[in-house]
Parts: sequence; structure tokens; C-alpha cells
Amino acid sequence: MTRIGLTHDEHFDLRVKPRTGADPAFHEAAQEERDQMFPMATVAASHHLRSRGYDCRPAILDALVRQGVVTPSQPGAWTQADLDAAADHLEEAGIFTPYAVMCQALGCRYADFLRPLREAAERESAKYGRSVQDDDQYFVMHRVPPRDTTPAVISFTLCDDIRERLERGEEI
Repeated sequence: MTRIGLTHDEHFDLRVKPRTGADPAFHEAAQEERDQMFPMATVAASHHLRSRGYDCRPAILDALVRQGVVTPSQPGAWTQADLDAAADHLEEAGIFTPYAVMCQALGCRYADFLRPLREAAERESAKYGRSVQDDDQYFVMHRVPPRDTTPAVISFTLCDDIRERLERGEEI
């Protein structure tokens, strides 16, 4: 079975780490944040897992503890290992956010959606000399369907109306 949700490292690379070309101080701050993010409170742990593609609320984490699926060493203090165990359980149970479910239906992983979206935003930001958010509402998604031996390939191009606004120097 192919993992749909993000691993911890993919989460850092695609959700936390600053985009290419960002001030080096931002990269240092992101690395420092990564080093200091654990342990997490239950609400923060829930948000973290949601950003990895798992439909997880604090009540779900509490239920996983009650059921013995995850046993944090301290109540309400989630380590990376605890979160990875919770992610493994949610992955196996198929408890995903809508975007991760979309990726599953498209035949790709959530990372296979986020990575090209981020790359498209970086490409268009460099092209227009202005920051373009990695927001799928600014782009048209293209998909090469999966084949027997390969997953789907996702790519993005800028929507015509957004491109026109950038060309005119308007805010997006």
C-alpha cells in the first residue's frame, strides 16, 4: 500500500521550509522551529497531522490514547514518534482530509500534489518578480493518469485570469 499522507520530513519540506530564494534567515528559523517543535500539545498535534493530510481533531487523538493505539510518555505531550504512530494508524484507517482523498482518487500521494504546486508557485514568482502563493486556486491542475508501474503525475500552470492580473501589475 502506498502512503497517501505526508511523512514528517515531507511535511517540513513542503509546509514549513521557506520556498527557494527566501532569505537565508527564514531557512535558519525554519530549521530551528523544526528542532523545537516537539513535544506538541494535543491541539498543535492535531493541526500538524491535518497539515500532513490526516483528518485528525484533538478528540481523535484522545481516542487513540484511550484505545492504546498511541501512548505518549506524558499526557498532552506528543513527540514525533507519537505523531508518526498516530499518522500510521490514520493512514491504515483511511482517515484523510479532502485534499488527500482527492489525491488518493487521482492515483497519487498528497506530496505528489503539494510539491508541483509549490514548484509552480516558485516558478511564477521568479517569472513575475512577485510572490505567487502556492494556492491551487491560482493554478490549473494537470494530471497524467497512473499506469501499472507509475503513479499519476500532477503539474500546474497559472490560471489565465491570474496571469493577466500579474502581467498588469495588479494584486492577486
